[in-house]
Amino acid sequence: MKALFLISILSLGGMFTPPHEMPIAVFHITTSDDVLEIDITFDLEDFSTSLGIRTTDVNLEKVQDYLNEHTLFQFNAQVASLKISEVQIVRDHIEIKGSFEEVLQNIDAIKIENTCLNNISRHSNVIQIDLNKSVLGIFLL
Repeated sequence: MKALFLISILSLGGMFTPPHEMPIAVFHITTSDDVLEIDITFDLEDFSTSLGIRTTDVNLEKVQDYLNEHTLFQFNAQVASLKISEVQIVRDHIEIKGSFEEVLQNIDAIKIENTCLNNISRHSNVIQIDLNKSVLGIFLL
């Protein structure tokens, strides 16, 4: 079932917004003008429940702190600092834009640790990596 859902995600590309019935978060890592960027989509209710806050209290600082605590990104065995630049609430979702502060020319190895929203029943994190216009992988955690 998850494989079929993942294929649906792929066919919708970057325009995907996760349905509320299936608790997932989508992390999409891309390069743009030699900058490593990330777009993240969380379900607003699941995110605020995880933090124990009201949905109206979600802001850039809380998202940055949460991601610092629940994710680790390494490129070529170097930990990369994630800087969130934008947090928008769109319908029932949080859309997050950010970048990694270290600029890397050639990425040979990627390691990601992600425990976001693991306290939500049946939750999955989908990670899509597109570097240099090539899809390197899509992972369901």
